[in-house]
Amino acid sequence: MSKSYLGLALGGGGARGAAHIGAIQTLHSAGVRPDIIAGTSAGSTVGAMYAATLDPKWIEERFREFMGDDSFRQFNSGELLDGRNQETFLKKVTSKVKQHYMVILGLNKSFVASRKILEKAVDYLLPVDTFEELKIPLKILATDIHTGGDVVHEEGDIKEAIVRSSSIPGFFEPTHNDGRLLVDGGVTAPIPIEILKRKVSVVMAIDITNYSVKPLENPNMIEIVRRADIITSLRLKERISKDADILIRPDVLGLHWSEFGKFDYLLDSGRDAAKRALDSLVKTPPDADHIYYDLFRSLK
Repeated sequence: MSKSYLGLALGGGGARGAAHIGAIQTLHSAGVRPDIIAGTSAGSTVGAMYAATLDPKWIEERFREFMGDDSFRQFNSGELLDGRNQETFLKKVTSKVKQHYMVILGLNKSFVASRKILEKAVDYLLPVDTFEELKIPLKILATDIHTGGDVVHEEGDIKEAIVRSSSIPGFFEPTHNDGRLLVDGGVTAPIPIEILKRKVSVVMAIDITNYSVKPLENPNMIEIVRRADIITSLRLKERISKDADILIRPDVLGLHWSEFGKFDYLLDSGRDAAKRALDSLVKTPPDADHIYYDLFRSLK
């Protein structure tokens, strides 16, 4: 079986996923249409919305509606656990949290927020229920925390697949399924390029990773260990991104995955990054036998 031509890999990044929307808007306007999409975490949501509608403007509008809805207010500020502590979820689990609190919490709980919060958000955002309703094939990645293996969803209940792919370890409730414990696909495939390499001739990837790190001030043991893990993860993502044939990397302003207040900035950043990638292709037109030739010809 011959390969499809263009695959689009959408990485994870929580709120930074708004940059995916802007980039896809630019690509769509330019006439670029992927033959297949792979998405992790935030990338799975945006990828599914695009694959279902082929309407990136609608995706932006739907997200704006979501951010004004009660579903988003719960997602953005749901109470911790059983309500004993009134501080909001995102304030507790991001860098703002006190380290001793996380140690106590981690010894007694395997997650902070119920998956129901994700379920409501995904149900609001997505206009279809199954992979079979999509207009473009889509692969959604989750991780089995027991084995460290990838779990690829590509048929059946698409909303359940997105919830599994978006369950940030330690924050959102993991999914128990047939002896597996499923969490965010970003653990093993932060930018799902590899799965597309086997399926397409050209992989275009959108990397919304926050690569910036700030100096630690009087770090304790937990902060040092956590920073070491972050550095390892960033090195891995940097290496993975190099496997893309065309890489789009929006400026995400050093934002944490939980910072939803920069939607418009991230949208514009995604548009600009995609435009730069396409402009680069136009400035150096490929020969007829070059791998990028079909992509070049598709540009409006």
